[in-house]
Amino acid sequence: MTTALIIGNGQIGAEIATQLTHAGTTVRIATRSGGVPAAAHSHSTPTEGGAAATTTVAAPTRLKADASDREQLIEAARGADVIFACAHAAYDSRVWERVLPALDAAVLDTAAKLDIPVVFPESVYAFAGLNRPITEDSPFAPVEDKGRIRQRLLEARAAHPATSASVIAGDLLGRTAEPKTSVVRMCITEPIAHGRRAFLPARADVAHGITVIADLAAAMIRAAELLADVAAGTHRLLIAPSSNPTLSEIAEFTHSELGSRAKRPLALPHWVIRTIGLFDRSMYEVGQLGPIWYEPCVIEPGTLAGSVPTTDWRDGVRQML
Repeated sequence: MTTALIIGNGQIGAEIATQLTHAGTTVRIATRSGGVPAAAHSHSTPTEGGAAATTTVAAPTRLKADASDREQLIEAARGADVIFACAHAAYDSRVWERVLPALDAAVLDTAAKLDIPVVFPESVYAFAGLNRPITEDSPFAPVEDKGRIRQRLLEARAAHPATSASVIAGDLLGRTAEPKTSVVRMCITEPIAHGRRAFLPARADVAHGITVIADLAAAMIRAAELLADVAAGTHRLLIAPSSNPTLSEIAEFTHSELGSRAKRPLALPHWVIRTIGLFDRSMYEVGQLGPIWYEPCVIEPGTLAGSVPTTDWRDGVRQML
């Protein structure tokens, strides 16, 4: 690809932009605010002789566009080879219901009109009720409103004439992870780094699907390349490289990396989270997803295994620290 449009500049969109610009792709980033234009920066790569060659990487172009406005999106995407749809909404199922279907529809309509593919990041929420590992062939099994919304979004993408892919990831960690949207950072690495005990809205001793953001970005870029060889109107459900440590293992590693005395994470029972949720909307939404947090949530490799980098989750923790 030579030109890409990224909608949204959060923890996922920013990483996709970095990887694409380093690969020489012309990148446009569309957000509602437009943002401040970034400066070009240097990137060093090793040569055969061992010396590092330095090249100047062109900064992404920042565009002001409302992702729900088809006219603005068409103007932003015109001439691009692919759209990476990374815009989202507040962590509230009521907001998701109001915002996300219309947002998805506008992006899909834009991609179809311009005859270019679109790639979405996707969560495991639509599969939360499964009692077996999540794969690319898993049936939908939502257990609450957010999962049901995700299912409807996936079904709408599959039915739309646009060519698209949805790339499933687990809980995110890594260089661009944001404390408000990365549970691992908010509940484990940040508290431990500040001398406090990790706290979890979950069991600490069950496997939990984890994805390093750099790997999700690479998987989404690879998904865009795969869409070049499919029939128009195809939707691919793919899985980003993921691992399945326990949250206790992540906490133990964080203590080890920081050289602090290991403290067992404070794992809050599900009934406590549900009670807190009566007064706090974020905890209410987390509490609705009990199977993800209090039972094993294992993500198995799929089509992309071996074709994109897989970062050890420990390196993802190091990036956040």
